[in-house]
Amino acid sequence: MTKDNQIVKEITGRTLEECKMKLRREYGEDWELINQRTEFKPGGFLNLSTREYIVVKYITGRRKAIMNETDAYNISTGAKLNEQQELEKNRKAIVQQNMDKLQNIQIQQIAQMAEKLDELSEQLKSVNNKVDSNQPVETHETISKISEILAENEFSYAYIKMIEEKIRSKFSLEQLDDYKLVQRQVVDWIGESIQISKEKVFRPPHVVVIVGPTGIGKTTTIAKLASRLILEARKNDLPDPEICLITIDTMRVSAQEQLEVFANILGKNVLKAESADDLRDLYDEYKEHVDYIFIDTSGYSPNDATKISNMKTILDTKMNADVYLAVAASTKTSDLHNIFRNYEPFAYDSVIITKFDETQQIGNVISVLWEKHKSISYITDGQHVPRNIQKADVIEILKNLSGFDIDRIHIENEFGE
Repeated sequence: MTKDNQIVKEITGRTLEECKMKLRREYGEDWELINQRTEFKPGGFLNLSTREYIVVKYITGRRKAIMNETDAYNISTGAKLNEQQELEKNRKAIVQQNMDKLQNIQIQQIAQMAEKLDELSEQLKSVNNKVDSNQPVETHETISKISEILAENEFSYAYIKMIEEKIRSKFSLEQLDDYKLVQRQVVDWIGESIQISKEKVFRPPHVVVIVGPTGIGKTTTIAKLASRLILEARKNDLPDPEICLITIDTMRVSAQEQLEVFANILGKNVLKAESADDLRDLYDEYKEHVDYIFIDTSGYSPNDATKISNMKTILDTKMNADVYLAVAASTKTSDLHNIFRNYEPFAYDSVIITKFDETQQIGNVISVLWEKHKSISYITDGQHVPRNIQKADVIEILKNLSGFDIDRIHIENEFGE
C-alpha cells in the first residue's frame, strides 16, 4: 500500500507511546502516523485470555520528500528570481541610459539658454545705461573725442570701453556738451586707476629682486636703487647702509661687468650665484651683516618659459624677498600682457617702469597695470645713476598724457600728498 508514492507500514505495541518509541528507535523523527486501531489477540496460558494491542499505520521518508520538494521549489524559484533580477537590472540600465541622454540634452539646452540670457542681459544693460543717463543710441561727440584721445595715448580697448561706460553713467546729455567738464573727470578717473605701491617695513636684510625681459635696464635700476639709499642716508646724517650685491646672471659677461663698475663706485663687491644652493649659502652668510641685499637676474624673452622657470628655481630661497617686475614704458600693450602673465610665478609685488623718457604714450602701461591689478613703485627716465629714478607719482604720470588739457592745480589737489 502506498500514499503519494510512499509505503504505508504497520507497527504494533501495547500502547500508542510504545509504538512511537519503536518508530523513533527505527526512524528517528522521519515518520508520520496515518491512523491507529485496537486489536485483541489470544494470550496467556493455553491462550485462555486475550490481550489488547495498538496497531499503528505509518509512513517513512516524509521529511526527505519535503526537502526534495523544497529544493526543487527553491531551484525553480531561484532561477525565476535570477531571471527577474536580470530583467530588472537591464530595465534599470536602459532607464539610466535614457536619463543620462535626457540630462545631457537638458544641460546643453540650459547652457544655450544661459548664453542667450547673458547676451540679452548685456544688451539690456547697455540700453538701460543709455536710457537711465538720457543718452541717445548714437555716441555723443564728446565721448567720441575722449575715446580718440585715449587711443592716441595707446590705452587698451578694454580701458577705453571702461571710461566710455563711466561717462555715460555719470553725465546727462546736457552735461556732455561741456567737453572741459567731461575731460577733467576722465583725467581724474585715469589717476584713480593708477595704484602706487606703498612703502613697506622690512626687518634687515631687505632683499630686493628685479626680474623682467632682457634689455630693459634691470642692472642699472639696481645701481640706482642702491645709490639712492646711500645718498638718502648721507642727506639725513645717517651712516651708510650695508649693501650686498648678488648676480645670478652669470651668462652675460657685460651685465656682470656693468654691475661691478657700480659696485666699485659704492665700494662693494659683486657676488655670484649659479644655483639655488649658491644663493642660499650667500644669503645665510650675509643676512646677519647687511641691511640690503640686491639680486640682479638674467633677462630672457617673455616667451622663453623654460629659462624663466629655471631662474624661478634659483630664486626659490626663503629670503622674504621684495620682487619687482621691470618693464619698459615703450612696450606694446599686447607684449606687456604677455610679460605680466609669464612672470606671474615670481609673485612680484609691484612694477618698475623703465625708460619712461623714451616714449610719449603711456596709456599702454596704465591700462595693463589696471587690468592686472598691479601697483607701480618706481619710474626711471635716463641712464644717470642715481639721478634718473624716482618713486612713482600719479601727478607726474598724468602730466605725461597727451591731448588732454591738464589742470595741474586740480590734479595736485586731488592726488598730491
